[in-house]
Amino acid sequence: MNAQPQSRPCDMARFRSLMEAARLDAVIAWGGANFHYVTGFQNYFDNPGASLALIPADPARTGMIIVASWVEDAARANSAIPDIRSFPLWLEIGDIADIRAGTAAREPKPSPRFDIARNMATLADAAAERGLASGRIGIEMNLVSAAAFAMLQAKLPNATFVECSNVFTDLRAIKSPFEIDCLREATIFAEDGLRTVVATPLGGLDTTGLKMIYDSACARRAAAFPEVGFMGTRVTASIGADISPTIAAGPRITGNEAVFFDCGTSIHGYGSDTGRTLLFAPPTDEMRRIMDAICAGMDAAITLMRPGVAMCDIFHAGQNAVRQSGLDWYTRGHIGHAMGLGLGEQAPYLSPVETRVLEPGMVIALETPLYVKGLGGFQVEECFVITETGHDKLTSLPRDFMMATV
Repeated sequence: MNAQPQSRPCDMARFRSLMEAARLDAVIAWGGANFHYVTGFQNYFDNPGASLALIPADPARTGMIIVASWVEDAARANSAIPDIRSFPLWLEIGDIADIRAGTAAREPKPSPRFDIARNMATLADAAAERGLASGRIGIEMNLVSAAAFAMLQAKLPNATFVECSNVFTDLRAIKSPFEIDCLREATIFAEDGLRTVVATPLGGLDTTGLKMIYDSACARRAAAFPEVGFMGTRVTASIGADISPTIAAGPRITGNEAVFFDCGTSIHGYGSDTGRTLLFAPPTDEMRRIMDAICAGMDAAITLMRPGVAMCDIFHAGQNAVRQSGLDWYTRGHIGHAMGLGLGEQAPYLSPVETRVLEPGMVIALETPLYVKGLGGFQVEECFVITETGHDKLTSLPRDFMMATV
């Protein structure tokens, strides 16, 4: 890693140009990854309505963020946005100077946690101060509760609120060198963990046991490289004919089944995503045909992973190749997605309805998995950075079954 988190703030000029294109006067980031992205601060207390950022389209109007008083100092240390307004939690936070001087006073606290109405009022006040009381304001409708939205509308009755998820998708689709470095390192961590799982005797283990091996391997690597910003892992696994991912426990490995293993690791909040199917004996002819078919889909899609190619075209190439390889009923809603902040799938998706094209700087996870009831889950997933002339593959594992030991 050649950069620190503070060196990669959101490209505000690009953000504002996207707002202008959407005819928005401002955008509200309602917590989560988008709040982190536009503020540079990953909030520990990221509860609904507790991490809010107001970013005006006019660069002459400063942004504003709202966080709990508990994390205010951390926000000021990590965010380039100077206008930070805080609210009290149920916590008692003392000041050592007051305690030593005997001047500490009892202060009423919100109960049981915090006052969401107060936050909506603070947000509305900040908008009005910036001349946005009657403006078009983008908001992440899929994240806002009906109760909180009603409170905000009551405080800003003349504002027009517009769904703005696409603005954030467009903003975050192109990654900075720092973000790409994080995703590259996260992929190295994930593959190292998966290789350790495969090299460890797995007989008798359930999904809890698999996760413990993977987590331990990633933790050991993090201890060896403490400067990289390791922040945790994700494992999605199923054992044998029971294809539903099991959070904990579930069936135990006997050595006669396939193990679906999809995993990721977070570096500075940026999550990798890869996966394979583990076997303990040579695949049956039936298993071999399925794996060859889904790999044919991967191969066809990979040939199109370059700038200027529409995501829907990549989808059709991959799905059609699987069908033409013997699984003519194979149908998915997408065969890949963007990667970035967070450990889950992110838009844009390689789907039949996504007409946007690949651009340099996008980081994409490509996959054509198949879950077969009574047999197991089949997975190969590869990760790519789109370059000026093609792509750079982040993953290095063989595109096939991985042979494990009992």
